[in-house]
Amino acid sequence: MKKTLLIFLLALSSYNLISQNKIDLKSAISGVNGWNKVKDVDAAYIINFPNKPEKGNNDVDTDKGVVKMNTYTLQTADGDNLIYMSSFTEYPNSFFPDKLQSEEKQNEVLNNSVKGAVNNTRGTLILDDKITFNGYNGRIIKIEVDEGYIIKMKVLLVGIKLYIAQVIFKKENDDNADAKRFFDSFELINVKNE
Repeated sequence: MKKTLLIFLLALSSYNLISQNKIDLKSAISGVNGWNKVKDVDAAYIINFPNKPEKGNNDVDTDKGVVKMNTYTLQTADGDNLIYMSSFTEYPNSFFPDKLQSEEKQNEVLNNSVKGAVNNTRGTLILDDKITFNGYNGRIIKIEVDEGYIIKMKVLLVGIKLYIAQVIFKKENDDNADAKRFFDSFELINVKNE
């Protein structure tokens, strides 16, 4: 079941990511109050996991070519959440010459991300809230998938960079404290408006 959920998670993350990232990730993982703090300097974010996550990157096929998505993933054997994941992708300038300056274009990218996540998981969208985080547009979404599982995602668009934090849990563990702590720990660092 956990392998199936990981496949769902990876499929979820692969939707509509039409970017190419040529950044060499530099990150540090350290303990914070029993949790592991991930500070990815190149991706310009910090997030805390309940244990040490596995760093990876995935080549994702899209209709415009192969893109790279950089991830941190943690599968847990116990607790309220089965999988924690954060990901980062930077879109190439050629895809968005206007650098997504208009709110309309930003919402289009975010809406397509939500639609792609729902389609790739064959789930049902049960929450889609627009958010503003440090002045940037984003979404908080929940997708219910087969067998009573929920995927909760925080999706944030910063210029042409897409950040995703996500957790998978059983329906009865909705809005649990560890998921809240994970999402609340997400911070942007050294972000410059271009």
